[in-house]
Amino acid sequence: MEDIKTAFTRARSSLLLKQPFFGTLCLRLGAEFTEDIPTAGTNGEKLLINPTFFLKCTAEQRVGLLAHEVMHCVYMHVLRLNERDPFLWNVAGDYVINLVVTDAGMILPEGGLLDEKYRDMTADEIYTTLQKNGGADALSGCNLSAFDGTCVQPNPSLADTGSQSKHEADMRVAVQQAAESAKAQGKLPGSLSKLVDDIVSPQVNWKQKLARFLKSNNKSDYSWQKPNRRFVANGMYLPSLYSPCIEEIGVIVDTSGSRTDEELNQDLGEISSMLVDANVENIHFMQADTHVTDEQTFTRESMPLKVTMQGRGGTRFGPAVAEMAEKYPSVSCLIYLTDLEANDFGSEPHFPVVWITNSATEAPYGEIIEVN
Repeated sequence: MEDIKTAFTRARSSLLLKQPFFGTLCLRLGAEFTEDIPTAGTNGEKLLINPTFFLKCTAEQRVGLLAHEVMHCVYMHVLRLNERDPFLWNVAGDYVINLVVTDAGMILPEGGLLDEKYRDMTADEIYTTLQKNGGADALSGCNLSAFDGTCVQPNPSLADTGSQSKHEADMRVAVQQAAESAKAQGKLPGSLSKLVDDIVSPQVNWKQKLARFLKSNNKSDYSWQKPNRRFVANGMYLPSLYSPCIEEIGVIVDTSGSRTDEELNQDLGEISSMLVDANVENIHFMQADTHVTDEQTFTRESMPLKVTMQGRGGTRFGPAVAEMAEKYPSVSCLIYLTDLEANDFGSEPHFPVVWITNSATEAPYGEIIEVN
């Protein structure tokens, strides 16, 4: 009988020969053979394969399985799990990946999740759809017996933000190199061209950047109040990750710029939605030109933020930032909507600042997110 290492090497060699894009990326990943998982998975840096399951697959299915797990690494699904339900997030990723793998002409193990209605959707969009349709309970009748639904936690070496950023950058370079190699051999499927472009040069809009900024200022912790249900079935009671609310946040709108009430309110509507999603309790909202011209405090229940312009004078950021710091010293961070056309920024406050702007001007402190 063929041993697992020989079977794996043959499958990887076949993948490299027939599908060099997938095969080149597979070569950079380590492999671990373990009975601790039912089928196969990845922790972002290496493939985890159940030998019994792998050897039961046909030669073609093994190739498809490796390509499937490689794509989980390419899409960085493990790193993007965050606080989502692991099972549901993995299923969402599988719906995306299985279409990519089969479009490239490969065969998957029996039971793989395939549904055309999810074509051209991201894992994030599919995850949201699955949640709305009943979450994991709605999938209880699905055939997940092959390899879909296997949840693996990230490698501990990718635990901190710096390591994750480097890993993402390295992966983008690897994807580009793999694509160039496959293209030179005339073996890059046309269906992968846009996917490669999206990964190598991701178009991250200002809303995504702001969401990340808010998340970085909402520190998660572990709590025993709600045990991690993934381990309860095995008699293990472990604390679950939870995100406490952000009690206070500051938002200032520069009313001196050229943007209309309608344009500002559109952006404020998007920001309001993100503040609710980030579990923000209180929003201290100011309008300002050379000084604060209007001030209100919103709660989650009184959202969305809305502005009727006050002021329209010159621009000084320092007075408004200083007033926010003096009146509301406990804010977790400050969001400032402005065109950044001023020189008076004042002193840097004790809380993080993000400037939402339609210009590429620099600021002496804080993070700049350009509205595209």
